[in-house]
Amino acid sequence: MAQVTRPKDIRIVTIIALILVLLAFPMLFTPSIKRMGDFIPMILGIIITMQFVSLIGIWHMKQWGVQLFIIMFCIRVITFMFLDLYEFRFFFNIFYSVTFIVFFLIHYRKMDTNL
Repeated sequence: MAQVTRPKDIRIVTIIALILVLLAFPMLFTPSIKRMGDFIPMILGIIITMQFVSLIGIWHMKQWGVQLFIIMFCIRVITFMFLDLYEFRFFFNIFYSVTFIVFFLIHYRKMDTNL
C-alpha cells in the first residue's frame, strides 16, 4: 500500500473542521434541543459523530472520508430544515462545510481508495 502524503491545506482545513465538530458536540445538551423531543439529541449526536469519523478518514487521506462528509452535510442540512433550526449556526454550517468540501474535492484524486 502506497503512502499518500497529506497536503498542508488539507491538514489545516481538517484541523479547523475537527475543532468545529468538537465545538458542536455541547449543542446536544442545550435545553432547546432537549425540548424538541426525546430522539432529537440522539439523531444530532449520530450526525456529529459521523462527521467526526469522516474527518478522521480525510485526515488519513481516504476517499470514503470525503464521501461520508458530503453525505453527512446533506443529512445535517435536511435535519436542520426539518427541525426549523434557521439560526446563525445553520447558515454558518453551510458556509464552512461547502468551503471544506471544495478543498477536499480538489485533493480527492490524490486520496487512497482503499479502507
